Amino acid sequence: MSNLTRTMFVAIVCSMSLLFSAPSYAEDDPADTCASAASLFKEGDVEGALEEARWCVTQLEQIKEGQTSAYFKDEINGHKGGKLESQNMMGFAMTERPYNKDNKSIKVSLTGGASGGANNAFAALASFGMQAAQGKRVRIQRRSAVVSNENGTVKVTITLKSGGMLIFESRDASEDEVIAFAKAFPVAELDDSRK
Repeated sequence: MSNLTRTMFVAIVCSMSLLFSAPSYAEDDPADTCASAASLFKEGDVEGALEEARWCVTQLEQIKEGQTSAYFKDEINGHKGGKLESQNMMGFAMTERPYNKDNKSIKVSLTGGASGGANNAFAALASFGMQAAQGKRVRIQRRSAVVSNENGTVKVTITLKSGGMLIFESRDASEDEVIAFAKAFPVAELDDSRK
């Protein structure tokens, strides 16, 4: 490992330990785990430092997922939220939650990069996809969206400024109902929280 790489590693770990002191969903505090990684590195235990750094990143991702999940409220526009699911794989994150009202279901999916670099790449792909997408173009909370209705499935796809896509999908609800639900969802707040 070069001196520059070591210096960058220590700086990143130390910065994370100072910046993130929010409560974690794991047993350890990320500030302690990040500081432990830096300490192990200074002692020459590169393997131990890497393991602690990985755990630190995992804890920080859990905190970020928890912050994002908070915008998938239990009730939106009279629709009750179902089970919230989050997945994070290969740099991309997905959060989904179904909402139900009067035997009609609308599934909300948020997809995007789990980190800044991945979000930038995802933003470029999403922008390209939105330009090629077929459907009616609308604006929802100052974000571009495409409304499509294929094979009885209504889909509203919003391109987020933060680089992700927010998709509202239903086989039961009408196009107007899905658009109204999307307008009631805290789209702008969610998007702004991810920048």
